[in-house]
Amino acid sequence: MDKWVVYILLAVCLSSCGQASGNKQVKQGTDSLQNDTVVSHSVDSLAYAYLKSGRIMYENGDKLGAIAKYNKAIEIDPLYMLAYYNRGLSKSKIGDNQGAIDDYSKAIKINPLYVVAYYNRGLSKSKLGDKQGAIEDYTKAIQLDSQHFMSYCNRAQIKSEFGKKQEALDDYTSAIHINPQYIIAYFNRGVVKAQLGDTQGAISDYSKAIQINPQYFKAYFNRGNSKSRLGDNRGAIKDYNMAIKLNPQGVHIYVNRGNCKSELGDHKGAIKDYYKAIELAPQNIDAYINLGVEQYETGDYEGEIATYRLAIKNCSPDADLYNNLGRALYDLKRFKEAAEAYGEGIKAFPNDGKLYYGRGLARKQSGDKNGACEDWHRSSELGCLQANALLPLCDK
Repeated sequence: MDKWVVYILLAVCLSSCGQASGNKQVKQGTDSLQNDTVVSHSVDSLAYAYLKSGRIMYENGDKLGAIAKYNKAIEIDPLYMLAYYNRGLSKSKIGDNQGAIDDYSKAIKINPLYVVAYYNRGLSKSKLGDKQGAIEDYTKAIQLDSQHFMSYCNRAQIKSEFGKKQEALDDYTSAIHINPQYIIAYFNRGVVKAQLGDTQGAISDYSKAIQINPQYFKAYFNRGNSKSRLGDNRGAIKDYNMAIKLNPQGVHIYVNRGNCKSELGDHKGAIKDYYKAIELAPQNIDAYINLGVEQYETGDYEGEIATYRLAIKNCSPDADLYNNLGRALYDLKRFKEAAEAYGEGIKAFPNDGKLYYGRGLARKQSGDKNGACEDWHRSSELGCLQANALLPLCDK
């Protein structure tokens, strides 16, 4: 490649993925426009002027205006590689990923060695769900530039989604070898190691990410999760404390810290954490269920019932909530109310066998044997094996 051909790549890090959150969105990898000298032939001065004007519009946020200028540049010079590439960037910014792919492909056709065009085309393909096509583009970028660490990272993320955990691990390791300070690679490699069962290895990677950036709360959260899996609940709580200090609004941090406190017998502390999680996110069903279980463990049965009723009011419909509520009422020998609770659940989830099973038990205790048998038969039809054991009672 001629020495006057200059590439300027400002790579934007991938969004963190992993246990801390379900976020796996891939951001645009090259927000900065490429240097105007990246050409494969002499450029018409007017086409160059349109390109420069488009760049200014792009940087000022006017992506549609930029596209119009790049269109003009391409009309004048149909082989203007950089105009296609920059137009692709602009199209991706307005959500036209297929249009971006078409433009990157045209740039690649003009210059098959154009590394960043392969990279950004991979990003757009990934956004459209073409994961295999994205992997192929990242692989090509790596073949052309073995030091292109963002291609390793993006390819690793997709491989991880495909279940190719070991290959993803290898790609993250390559990225780290190229850029030992790239925090996201450590974090994501830790996620993959955790998924592969290498919990201690995951902790080491999260610790490295924390060493690079002591304010990285997601690494504390994930390290806490890994420590909890190893039974180190006290160590996990320390990490959750730090994560909460850095991100006081992290709902799942409170829930997980509450779980660790519960394991250590600190029921009061666990309940406090679950309440805090509910305060921050009144629709977080896990916090309600865990709070209800903790209230049961401490003998606060009325509190448990109130928690489930509040969850049913605030959260999306969930069969487990109705089942837990029915069971709690049954335990208090409030059989009629228990049957009604199961019945409410059956209205919302008519194919849930355990709800019929529970209502059958409550009906039996209320003296409604026929109703109980109807429920157990239906429960058995829906695959609830526990109901099968009770059916002989219906023949007596």
